[in-house]
Amino acid sequence: MLRPALHILGAALLATAIVSGPAALAQTMDGGASAAAAVVVYSPAHVEAVLSDALSRQITTGRLQMELDNRAVELRAPAGAGSLTVENLYYNPVQGRFAAEVIVADTRPVVRLPVSGRAYGVVQVPVLSRRIAPGDVIGPGDVDWQDVRADFAGSDIAATDAQLIGLTPRRGVPVNQPVRLRDLQSPRVVDKGSLVTITLATENLTLSVQGKALQDGGRGDVIRVVNTQSNRILEATVAGPSIVAVAKPGLTAK
Repeated sequence: MLRPALHILGAALLATAIVSGPAALAQTMDGGASAAAAVVVYSPAHVEAVLSDALSRQITTGRLQMELDNRAVELRAPAGAGSLTVENLYYNPVQGRFAAEVIVADTRPVVRLPVSGRAYGVVQVPVLSRRIAPGDVIGPGDVDWQDVRADFAGSDIAATDAQLIGLTPRRGVPVNQPVRLRDLQSPRVVDKGSLVTITLATENLTLSVQGKALQDGGRGDVIRVVNTQSNRILEATVAGPSIVAVAKPGLTAK
């Protein structure tokens, strides 16, 4: 959504480049008219607009963020000069660095300005707004949003609040930092050593037997349990507090 706005901004800025300078207006001194040549001044905003347009073709993920090394850049060209263009653009996506030349069209000799800076895509990711202890459940009020570089938001980073809410940290998760999915787990509803009900449901029947959990587990986790009647060890999926389910009879843990 931002890039079209940048294009519009760039066009508007370039269309309104001002004619200025102490010698821009004819002045009369001692009764004689001495006209000085007018110049067109392109401000830092003009330079940033045309650079943003060019870099948006290189950085296609997230919202473009750019910082010039020299924020006081300014271009002056003779009256009648054309619009700004970007040439010799180089961008390093790993370092987030760029270098280019900003050219003023229709000037002889050509007016050019070397520029450099940092540019990268930015996306928003959910973060924890307060410290959540392992075992405590993350709620909607515990989630905030923060801008991060797009290349730092990989597939192992939570991208939606739904990937956080209802879970609990496996270990301490930093506040206001991207959350790695592997650092989260379902809240524990079965404790190691506790008695559980082992269930088996098929189309024709439902069976249940008492067992003992050999591992902690959250809802959806597969844990090892022992049938207290047969002493057989099974793998079962945690279905709820003190309830585990086996997929088929005789499924023995390896």
